[in-house]
Amino acid sequence: MAEQRAETVESVTPGFTGKLERSLPLKVIQFLRRWPVIPLAVLFLLVFTGVFAPWLTPHDPNVRTSLSDRNAPPFWYSQWYEEHPGTEIRFILGADPQGRDILSRLIDGARISLLVVAVALVVGATVGTALGLVSGYYGGYIDEVISRFWDIWAAIPFLLIALIIATVVGNTLWTVMGLLAMVSWSAFVRNVRAEALSLRDRDYVLQSRIGGASTFRIMWRHILPNLVNTIVVIATLRVGGLILAEASLSFLGVGIPRPQATWGNMVSDGRGYIIDNVWWVSFWPGLAIFLVVMSLNFLGDWLRDRWDPRLRQVST
Repeated sequence: MAEQRAETVESVTPGFTGKLERSLPLKVIQFLRRWPVIPLAVLFLLVFTGVFAPWLTPHDPNVRTSLSDRNAPPFWYSQWYEEHPGTEIRFILGADPQGRDILSRLIDGARISLLVVAVALVVGATVGTALGLVSGYYGGYIDEVISRFWDIWAAIPFLLIALIIATVVGNTLWTVMGLLAMVSWSAFVRNVRAEALSLRDRDYVLQSRIGGASTFRIMWRHILPNLVNTIVVIATLRVGGLILAEASLSFLGVGIPRPQATWGNMVSDGRGYIIDNVWWVSFWPGLAIFLVVMSLNFLGDWLRDRWDPRLRQVST
């Protein structure tokens, strides 16, 4: 392609003998458009802080330091610290109404979000993939029952069910994981079912039936491997929704119980102080949720474009 561009420029500009080279900023932009560098960097930071949270937090995230540190602003508010001589600049991103370090709670909240979402996603993906695979392969009455069950489940308001279950059972870590697993499975059923319907009539599947392969072997060895791409893309796109769901439950008070730090709890703790210009309590966890969800959505779109031949962008 570079030689063709050079020939084109030479035909338009007589005497041109060199090759047309792209500028460095253009190369950087092209590289960032082709590869999800920024979303992967954000997700790597999330995973790194979540795994090494106990060693990265500068303060105890769940224990107040001093009442004099209540709603202490970020470090660049030098005037506030001058007006409070007894208060040291110890918090990079400020403190919450209980005098706890927001940065430490952000890091510890990333660990809790990773744990809750990972368990819920694995359970939901396993159940949803199994139901979609069985529904698409067998069809008939089995497909009808599973499809109608999915329709009924999709019509039930999740937040209402979550409030009832959390009130009856109690809002514990395992309760939140179970609620999020109940949300995540439905996203896999319809897509896996549609793919299984098209794969079950392929030649290699029919040949396996003629060869005497069992139903389980056909689904496990011949159909499921061709669904991995779809499952990974759905899981990537679903993680952002699960993080938002966990934050919504914590915001409503039915999520992970306090004083455990979660991003949803932090947003909820700061909502009553925004009118007092104490914006940092809710802003930083809200920004973290926004960046992670957007990065996961961009990564999911990129995976879909790369793995789907109909959507793959051929770079020249």
